Amino acid sequence: MSDSSLQHVDPTEIGSKARSGAFWSALQIIGRNVLSIGTTALLARMLAPEDYGLMGMVATLTVLLLVFSDMGLSWATVQRRDLSSAQVSNLFWINAIVGLVLWAGCIAVAPFLARFYGEPEIESITMVMGATFLIGGLAVQPFALMRRRMEFRQIAWIEIGAVVVSAIIAIIAAARGMGYWALVIQALAGQVFRLITALPVSGIQLHLPRSRVGTKSMVTFGGLLALNGLLIYVARHADSVLIGRFFGAEELGYYDRAYFLMLLPSTLATGVLANLMVPSLSALQDEQERFASAYRRALRMVAFVGCPLAAGLALVAHEAVLLVYGDQWSPVATLLVWLSIAGVTQPIYNTTGWLFTAKAKGKQYFGLTVMNAVALVAALSLGVKWGAVGVAQAYGLMMGLVLIWPSMWLAHRAAGLSLFATIDTLRPVASCLVLMSAVVLVVGWASDVLGLPWWVVLLVKIASGVVAYGVAAVFWAREIIFVDVIPMLPKRMGRMVAKVGGIKRWGQDLG
Repeated sequence: MSDSSLQHVDPTEIGSKARSGAFWSALQIIGRNVLSIGTTALLARMLAPEDYGLMGMVATLTVLLLVFSDMGLSWATVQRRDLSSAQVSNLFWINAIVGLVLWAGCIAVAPFLARFYGEPEIESITMVMGATFLIGGLAVQPFALMRRRMEFRQIAWIEIGAVVVSAIIAIIAAARGMGYWALVIQALAGQVFRLITALPVSGIQLHLPRSRVGTKSMVTFGGLLALNGLLIYVARHADSVLIGRFFGAEELGYYDRAYFLMLLPSTLATGVLANLMVPSLSALQDEQERFASAYRRALRMVAFVGCPLAAGLALVAHEAVLLVYGDQWSPVATLLVWLSIAGVTQPIYNTTGWLFTAKAKGKQYFGLTVMNAVALVAALSLGVKWGAVGVAQAYGLMMGLVLIWPSMWLAHRAAGLSLFATIDTLRPVASCLVLMSAVVLVVGWASDVLGLPWWVVLLVKIASGVVAYGVAAVFWAREIIFVDVIPMLPKRMGRMVAKVGGIKRWGQDLG
């Protein structure tokens, strides 16, 4: 790999790279989640809630350790202004060693975790799942190089392929009566596929470890991001630990499935631009005006898509659970409604990480996460007195209504941006969201009065919400559609949509 291929994308090419990257990232996120929902719908009918609960208990450890398998070094590679193959190779070996150590740690901790939850099966699950740390660690730098070069087409096909292969294997395993082991095999198969396909595509060149090549500063920056990820993990998984410890695997299984659905809108909206925006903003970090414009345009797109999806999911929670999981999972609906309070603002909250990372403000990011983690864990500890519903209420209210404001303010301060200007750009989305929610609530009330079947209610609610939001967007968010969304589409598709909307000049570079 030549040294030029290790550099950031030229700022003059960011617009075209962003449009292409947005399309492929959208395809990846939508494809992965559609396939995941379909796989979950099948597996939920073949497995018991306890199987998902056991995996949720193991996840309280494995997700924590997964933070350290990366060590924040993927974003250190993406953000770095100047990069050499020796630095990338050093980071590869660091990730590999850390992954191996974490696997050994999993094996050592497994018996204690099983005793903590009172579930003997957890011991063997944890030992086998530990292998994902080594496999995932080996794939960190190959994917980081592809993100740095904004090669999102290749990433999309790899990620979708991993979901397809792992889903097929998991369904076969579940059909053979393997229970929770089907979920374990699914996780391992996906990681193996990602690694064996990413290594040749990335073109990474590996050497024996070298000293004095500038790796130390990258490890320091990555270490701060890793510590930040640790605190985020503690805060975001304290709910699972509390429910699993005091209420058992079945209750945690319900909560786990509600949390999975709650995250989908944010994943669909933010995920499209998450990997795209950090390399884009990093390339623009010395051009403050373009940096601010690029961030706000991306934020508006994220909010325009993600916020109504999350609100809509809460409004159709009962019907959505019946469709995806079936009657036996009905307790998920109440949990989903409360969690979705956080789901509505989650797409906006997630963009704060872009600002801290692109501007290399690791210390400030860590300080914010400490504050948020303490507040969230305290709220969850109070909410657990009322069971899983109380935990969902605490999470939704704290993340959705309280922590969003100081987080946005501190992120904007670190990046040198005006928060008031950013809030002003989000007003059209808020107006559309309020109107859509009011229409769906009225339609839902009328459907209940008429006694319509649940599947008809679902269709009517979705149709009325889409129409209401679309009409409102034409009047209040037209600029977002034709200035932000259309330019991120592939050129031919963008011209077609712009022509329908009566816009002659649609192509604009990011920022």
